[in-house]
Amino acid sequence: MEQQPPPLTPEEMSQFAGMEYAQLGQPQQVKVFGIMHLVFGAYGVLAVLWSLYVALIGNPILKFAGNSPEIQLQTKLESQMFAYTVASTALMALVTALIIVAGILLLKGRKSARKWSNGYAWLSIAAKVINMVATIVYVVPMTTKMMGQSSPGVGAMMGNFEMIMIGSMMVGFLFSIIYPVLSLILLNRPNVKTWFENQPA
Repeated sequence: MEQQPPPLTPEEMSQFAGMEYAQLGQPQQVKVFGIMHLVFGAYGVLAVLWSLYVALIGNPILKFAGNSPEIQLQTKLESQMFAYTVASTALMALVTALIIVAGILLLKGRKSARKWSNGYAWLSIAAKVINMVATIVYVVPMTTKMMGQSSPGVGAMMGNFEMIMIGSMMVGFLFSIIYPVLSLILLNRPNVKTWFENQPA
């Protein structure tokens, strides 16, 4: 009677599975997210540069829009939000740096790419939550207060205005976290994780 080989241990089965994943080649989402990371990173660089320009020099659009009461109100609001703008821009710059590094590492197929991408995704979500809370607590009340002072006749409409602003912001928040959430899900699937473990550092 032919002797049967001993059953594989869980560790050996995991090792064989890892070898199979490695032989299948690079998962498609690695390259896709690498490219998308760099696209969003380029947009982030432009957004950071624009925010810095507005914070330090002023909004050029407002300078060409005349000197109406509405423009004066907007200019005053931007000056009072200087600290908020600088903090928000610094956070955006950090998220942008992470997504660019993660994108480059993904396209190179490096082992550390997944960790960098996860770091970007979690920081991006956290930054969006922080900005949303700061907007609700700080920006919206300041905006409605200044609008009420400049146009006393619209004071009764301020409550509706705040609700519209908060509702629009919530919708924008939900759309903005779609990409980092997808990145967390698709780049942390078992086959992708195993493939990265077999790549150079």
